[in-house]
Amino acid sequence: MSIKDNTTPVQTDYDLIIVGGAAAGLAAALYASRRALKTLVITKALGGQLSMTPSVENFPGTKEINGMDLMQNFLEHAQSAGAEITYETVSNLSKKDGVFYVQSTGGERTAQAVILAFGLTPRNLEVPGEEEYTGKGVTYCATCDAPLFKNKKTAVVGGTYEALDAALLLAKLNSKVTLIHDKSGYPSQKKMFAEVEANENITIRLHTTVLRVDGEMTVKSITLKNEEGSEEVLELDGVFVEKGHKIDSSWVGDLVDYERGGAIQINEVKETKTEGLYAAGDVTTQRDKQVVVSAGAGATAALSAYQYIQKKAGKPALLVDWDHSEEA
Repeated sequence: MSIKDNTTPVQTDYDLIIVGGAAAGLAAALYASRRALKTLVITKALGGQLSMTPSVENFPGTKEINGMDLMQNFLEHAQSAGAEITYETVSNLSKKDGVFYVQSTGGERTAQAVILAFGLTPRNLEVPGEEEYTGKGVTYCATCDAPLFKNKKTAVVGGTYEALDAALLLAKLNSKVTLIHDKSGYPSQKKMFAEVEANENITIRLHTTVLRVDGEMTVKSITLKNEEGSEEVLELDGVFVEKGHKIDSSWVGDLVDYERGGAIQINEVKETKTEGLYAAGDVTTQRDKQVVVSAGAGATAALSAYQYIQKKAGKPALLVDWDHSEEA
């Protein structure tokens, strides 16, 4: 499946760069580091969608665990094996003379191989001020950040199950919540919406959109527009964006082939069409969007990357983590 690369290995910053810090990316980091590859994980945030899951009950060996706790375990395991992690946003990927160039908010780094494991990306408000105040009051993870807004004024924006869940979580923390949705209601979540309606800490604003986010050092207000066209400034401390997720793979360019929705095409060993470039997890055409499946895919991608790097250097590529020869 891969485009053949016969270039001689040159010195790079890392053997392997992994883009994405959830189940697939962190499992890949663990397996790559155990094969003594110098490995860097670049991710916007830890845990991906799983970090927003209050209870995981189908991960083998663990009857029940909070999603963020599970991802924290993944992270610590990968780091104990030697993987590095940095919290940045990747904006461009290119390959020249056998070397991958990864451009992020932290600068440019090079690698022999790359694994794309960035999963699904939260949908933005796409209004002025959102990017400026991301991490300064604008957040995309209620499970992660809700405790920071206890007893404060917040808004939750979106028409998803996660939006309703975020509003209820914040209300439990005695936050005064304004739930904002540009449609007439939540028809697929009637029972949960009824619970939200009954909560005295939550004010519901339907047929309403956010026009902008304003602040000083942190968020101070948002500007709303209702269906009649009237505008209103709502003073608050935090904005939780819960508009669902999408695959944001456009920055990868033509190094991979895509299917509907931007999903990256791979083969059974997680290769893309470009040699040395692999993909794993929800960003791919993988059918089952489950943490155990993504973790396994990440492990496979790492072992494939190891094999590629070894062969490129003219070294043997052993795909086992133990020595089963007769002599120790």
